[in-house]
Amino acid sequence: MAGSGLVTGAGFDTYRDFALRTSAAAVVERAQGSRPSDVKTVHSRPALLQEFAWRPSPVSTAEGVTRDSVARITFSFIDDQLFKIAVNYDGSRTQGMTAADLVTSLSDVYGPRTTARPAPAPRAEFDSLDTQKTIAEWRQGDTAVTLTYSDYIDEYTLIVTSSALDAAARKASTAAVMLDAREAPAREAARAKDAADAAKAAAERTRTTNKAAFQP
Repeated sequence: MAGSGLVTGAGFDTYRDFALRTSAAAVVERAQGSRPSDVKTVHSRPALLQEFAWRPSPVSTAEGVTRDSVARITFSFIDDQLFKIAVNYDGSRTQGMTAADLVTSLSDVYGPRTTARPAPAPRAEFDSLDTQKTIAEWRQGDTAVTLTYSDYIDEYTLIVTSSALDAAARKASTAAVMLDAREAPAREAARAKDAADAAKAAAERTRTTNKAAFQP
């Protein structure tokens, strides 16, 4: 994997070695040190929604070992298609950099930004913790590349998304939550019945054992 630059890839829908719409197995294969079991299922219906979080290893160069600018990458899948890549940059590797510095670096890859936003202001005391701000956005066809900043944790995040698949994933997630809520009473009743049956079976085993060994 390339480690010296922020972003390398063939187009808007690619971040480093990872391309949107590829399978979970393909992503795991490219993420050094990861295993298929690292991919977690978020919802299994009405669509299969999965996530996989990965931390790049330090990069060895002629000058020695250098920590990657990326702290972690979270990959999101719908029906085994990668639809979102969320790249959280290491705060120690962006320390002192301004939003404009990052926008300039990313513009070298993606070209002029499609949408510009004002630079984040310092967080005021008692502000809401939900302080994620959009700094800049690049768009090409179905793909959106968005740079955000959280002043609460002082962290920049780059999000590469397929707009169509992201919309489908949001719809499926909402439906999954509704299905879970609708079926919760039945699941709880089934769980209670299983627990009661298990307790009854255990009591019967104890009775049978004690009955056979009992001496008046």
